[in-house]
Amino acid sequence: MNLFKLTILLFILVPGMIAAQDSKFRKYQHSTSMDVVTGNSYARGCYNAASIAARIHYTSRKEVDQCDMALNFGVMSLRDRAATLTNRGIIYMALESYDEAIADYSKALKLKPEFGEIHVNIGNVYFLGKVFDKAIEEYTLAIDLETTKIHIAHINRGMAYESLGDFDNAESDYRAAMEMFPNAALPQVRLDQLLRKKEKQLEGIESS
Repeated sequence: MNLFKLTILLFILVPGMIAAQDSKFRKYQHSTSMDVVTGNSYARGCYNAASIAARIHYTSRKEVDQCDMALNFGVMSLRDRAATLTNRGIIYMALESYDEAIADYSKALKLKPEFGEIHVNIGNVYFLGKVFDKAIEEYTLAIDLETTKIHIAHINRGMAYESLGDFDNAESDYRAAMEMFPNAALPQVRLDQLLRKKEKQLEGIESS
């Protein structure tokens, strides 16, 4: 089932690159890679590759091989297997292989439904398909589960609200992310852009 059929039935930029690549940022959400505690070098390599893919949305097929080796031949706990599936899903997302990403996230969720990071990444698939209400549901689940990277869930949910024109809830999420991660530039950039939108919207109402 391709991404568009899924939509009917129903990714991280470096802060310094935001201004130059705003259009790309609007398309790709933050993904959340999951650390592994195993000594399996392939699983660690998969995690490292996913972390890079999540930040810059770039990777290669050879990075998938490390994840495959970890999953097919490594001895791992259920926790680390779920993490590795999630990490491979992020790499697939960076490769724009969305069907494979969805399959990995679904498998990971069956193993560890309490992992909020998985819901963030599932939300990203919905966001890419412009199914923003479903994306919001997934990001909210991640927040309720107190994911370790909860500020990312708030930023992503804020972007989904903004895409729906719900500027008040978007502002709340961006401000929440700023409180949780005060040194991060991204929430402030998103908030500043949103406030300019709200100001223009208000000006339009007053002039009509």
